Amino acid sequence: MKMVSTITLGLALALSGVSTVAVQPALAAKKEKEPKVDLTPGVRNAVAEAQKAMGPDPKAPQDLATATAKAAEARAAATTPDDKFYSGSVSYDVGRASNDTKLQGEALDLMLESGKVPQTSLGNFWLVRGRLAYDQKDYAKAEQAFGQAIQNGESSPDAFALLVETKDKLGKPAEALAALEQAISGAEASGKPLPEAYYQRGIAIGYKAKLPDQVERISQAWVKAYPSPDNWRDTLITYRDLHKIDADFELDLMRLMRTAKALKGESDYYTYAEQVYLKFPGEGKSVIDEGVAAGFLQLTPNSNIKNFSDTANSRVKADQADLASAASAAAKAANGVAARATADSYLGYGDFAKAAELYKLALQKGGVDANVVNTRLGMALARAGQKEEAKQVFSSITGPRQALAKYWTIWIDQQA
Repeated sequence: MKMVSTITLGLALALSGVSTVAVQPALAAKKEKEPKVDLTPGVRNAVAEAQKAMGPDPKAPQDLATATAKAAEARAAATTPDDKFYSGSVSYDVGRASNDTKLQGEALDLMLESGKVPQTSLGNFWLVRGRLAYDQKDYAKAEQAFGQAIQNGESSPDAFALLVETKDKLGKPAEALAALEQAISGAEASGKPLPEAYYQRGIAIGYKAKLPDQVERISQAWVKAYPSPDNWRDTLITYRDLHKIDADFELDLMRLMRTAKALKGESDYYTYAEQVYLKFPGEGKSVIDEGVAAGFLQLTPNSNIKNFSDTANSRVKADQADLASAASAAAKAANGVAARATADSYLGYGDFAKAAELYKLALQKGGVDANVVNTRLGMALARAGQKEEAKQVFSSITGPRQALAKYWTIWIDQQA
């Protein structure tokens, strides 16, 4: 029975809240007198007439047809930077009044081309230009615009979220996740996490595109920011699904799930119990008992889980009785294999101090996989409350288990 992730792979980002740009209003009469404004006469007259036709409230124009015609006349005659900016500005107002998104986009292009948009507003202008292109499914234009928005100081999560979605639609999932990771780094630096849906969306994109390294980093950021049991579960199962891990690795992953209270449903407890009930009867018994108490397992006569439970229960007493002699023999052994095996049993019974002692002995004697032993030594120390020592051990782990060590370190940091 396989544990399955419940993460929603199609979860959409919350994009509806992207703000609209506060475009500088079209040229007012008093601004015509400002010496720094260089408008050609034809543009000046057309802009003024368009503004007059719009009336005092651009949302309720007096003569929209005239305003539209005069705005077009101004754009056609525009040659100087000021011509382009102010004809674009009044055209944007007309486009908003007429709900003409194509005109709004063209107007913004003209203003941006003019070079007259204040540097402090460039990011916001590009953000809205990108949103208009995105809504029109012009994803190439949207990608360029959102990239420019970020380059020009637009740091809102919306800019990154839209860039992520756009790059994904263009078939660039790795670039999409790189943009999301940039947003995550900024959010972590500010001490304010992104909305949870952003992390979930990133994991969904990476899962579909089979990008395990980026998913690993994003999922670690997710459980740092939102460390719920469900999130821990989905994070670890997603990691498992994207990597080729052996049975020992999967067992240690399930041990972290259990520690984070992330086991959920019959399949989780069944899979865990099946792995340990014979080799580590103490751990098997406690996992099965926990699943029964939580209402996820039913010890139905002749069922597999009932057989697992009966077998584990029948072996616990003798297994525990042998531990002391096994530890003594391990201390005299030529290598650390026996010490590691005995430590595993103590770990299963929850005697974390004794398990840590024997894992250290196994490392000292050698002949064992140091990364596996250090993973379990770190677990034992963490469960025994020796947080800093556990983190130090986890930091020494290399190879594929380094990711699991990072997840354990995140869990340790979340403990009060």
